[in-house]
Amino acid sequence: MEQKFKVPIRNVFCMLSYVNEFPEMVNQLSAVDEALITYDFLAQQFIFESKRLLRWGILKDYVSHAEETGFISGKMLMNESLPYIVQKRPVVVCEKDEYSANILFNQIMRTTLRALYQNPHIEENTRKECYVLWEQLTEVDDIYLSRELFIRIQFARHNVYYKRMIHLARLLYELKLLSHKQGDWSLFTVEMSETEMNRLFERFLYHFYRIEQGEYRVRSERMTWNLTGNQAFLPTMLTDITLIHRHENKRIVIDAKFYKNMFQRLYQKNSYHSHNLYQIFTYLMHQPVKADVRGILIYPATDDTEFTELYEWDERITLELCSLNLDNSWDKIRSRLISIVFNK
Repeated sequence: MEQKFKVPIRNVFCMLSYVNEFPEMVNQLSAVDEALITYDFLAQQFIFESKRLLRWGILKDYVSHAEETGFISGKMLMNESLPYIVQKRPVVVCEKDEYSANILFNQIMRTTLRALYQNPHIEENTRKECYVLWEQLTEVDDIYLSRELFIRIQFARHNVYYKRMIHLARLLYELKLLSHKQGDWSLFTVEMSETEMNRLFERFLYHFYRIEQGEYRVRSERMTWNLTGNQAFLPTMLTDITLIHRHENKRIVIDAKFYKNMFQRLYQKNSYHSHNLYQIFTYLMHQPVKADVRGILIYPATDDTEFTELYEWDERITLELCSLNLDNSWDKIRSRLISIVFNK
């Protein structure tokens, strides 16, 4: 079984905000004491947004539904109506468009409110508030939430004022998903496996550097082996993150690796995990010949360990190993990530 690691909810919340391309949420909460940002605090934020939407009047749209009727109204569905016609019954099935509040945005709000009032780990007053709001959405259905559902959502001018509520709903869903993976729950921390931590941290770094700076283009780069012969069985080379300078011939290849212990022990000696170094060094050797290239391995950690080591291959290629303490305040985490790339 994989080991689990505790990360403060406030920092997982910030990482997910970048992953979901809504970093404004982090800025909006910048004045809040970080120690207060717990699951219950985020639930209160969701309640505030739900009240605001209900006060303004929830969004409605035309929703198609089929119904049996004694006269043609709307669009008749021939296949569904045929059994009644054969039986000579005075019934047809018609598809109608109804102006309704039972749309996806409101379904997400109602389903999230239900999940919150049913959660025995958050404060009772918060649960009661959620139940009261949930009851006000009687014409809206509960639905099954999934990451795929949130990914499909698109905003336009008529529904953009729902964006904060939807973002909070997605964060609460993902935080609950992470916390319940192993059957554990905490209002203050999220317990994550190495696999989950790696996946989240890679996605976060990609979006962080894409949003927080404009000097480099950010992409995940697929490279071809500089080898002759049959390449059909060679593994794919795909970087986590490649930063390509917009005006100069510079590149930065970033790889993120999370381990409980950043060192491996072989022959009574501590050393960095060798396969990580082999991998990123291979990436560096396959970069354009004339480019100045930096490789950066970032190790997220959940202790006070923080270091930077620099190694030079030649005047053109360097390799850096850095750690990032995820127990730090968000301001320190952000500053550290900026300094790693820009040496500020």
